[in-house]
Amino acid sequence: MEKIGRPEAEEQPSPGQQRQAARPALTARDLADLIGVSQSTVSRAFSKGTSVSPKTRAFVLDQAERLGYRPNVIASFLSRRASSIVGVVTADFTSPVYIDMLDRLSVRMQELDIHPLLFNLQAGADAGDQLAVLRQYNIDTVIVISGRISHMSVAKWAADGRQVILMNRDIPDMAIASVRCDNSASSLVADHLYELGLRRVAFVGGPESSAVSAEREQAFVRRVAELGMVLCGREGGREFTHQAGFEETRAVLAARPEAIFYATDRLAIGGLDALAWSGGLSVPGDVSVVGFDNIDMASWPGVQLTTVHHDVPQIVDEAIELLQQIREGREGVRKHLVRGDLVVRATTGPAKR
Repeated sequence: MEKIGRPEAEEQPSPGQQRQAARPALTARDLADLIGVSQSTVSRAFSKGTSVSPKTRAFVLDQAERLGYRPNVIASFLSRRASSIVGVVTADFTSPVYIDMLDRLSVRMQELDIHPLLFNLQAGADAGDQLAVLRQYNIDTVIVISGRISHMSVAKWAADGRQVILMNRDIPDMAIASVRCDNSASSLVADHLYELGLRRVAFVGGPESSAVSAEREQAFVRRVAELGMVLCGREGGREFTHQAGFEETRAVLAARPEAIFYATDRLAIGGLDALAWSGGLSVPGDVSVVGFDNIDMASWPGVQLTTVHHDVPQIVDEAIELLQQIREGREGVRKHLVRGDLVVRATTGPAKR
């Protein structure tokens, strides 16, 4: 049925909407000319902590809202070196450790009004390759959470007057800021297994290119030799995944170890599943299992993994302190090693007699 009566009035666009539809977006210079202030005053009004009076700031912001002006923050970053934006380079978004680290780091940075610009590397890529891309963004400082990085890449970046903070790794012979877990804590694993009366041990590591895996293996193997234990098996060369831990455990069992130490908890949890499916082998009755990182899953009731604690909150705190030192031009210690402690749970036990 046709509706009879007064036709409804169509909603009319506001004056601000009409202006926006009729012309391109306002620039800072356009706004300054329209309201009778300098372009630098407009810029300062939209920036925290700048020298502009509250009255002037309120006036500029009110007029900007009235005229439909929005500052182009990205364009501002690209036009100059911006100390309020920091590049964050990482890889392996499946890693619980790196995800936790990135989460905590980004929250802390934003609390300090520092804006993280995230770059995700492909598996096996060199983080140094990303530094060339970061130059296009006029970024002064970059934090590398994970991924390989070469001496030459860092040297070129530093020679350009820029700063690098390495997390989870270090370049010992370069004056580069770094904070990382003390991977020599792997020696505590050997001590623990020795005290339990276990003598035949094996190691399961990650990619051959991983400095983290290499450091953990070296510390463990060195202490095993000092204690007169036997390293009866060693597997590695693949990524830090559950599947890799599962398959490499099945391979290392041929050496009949009494205990297996894994470079990460993810590998160790894959190993626990492999042992559960092996038939006839119990943990820790037949084989003790130890990981490294103390991820949340390690403490789950159905897992209860003995592991080495990777103090992510402390590492992030140290990284933020390094970042503030760099931004404020303060002197201070630029290389930090965060201690790792053994957390004993249900996957290790005395040797069978």
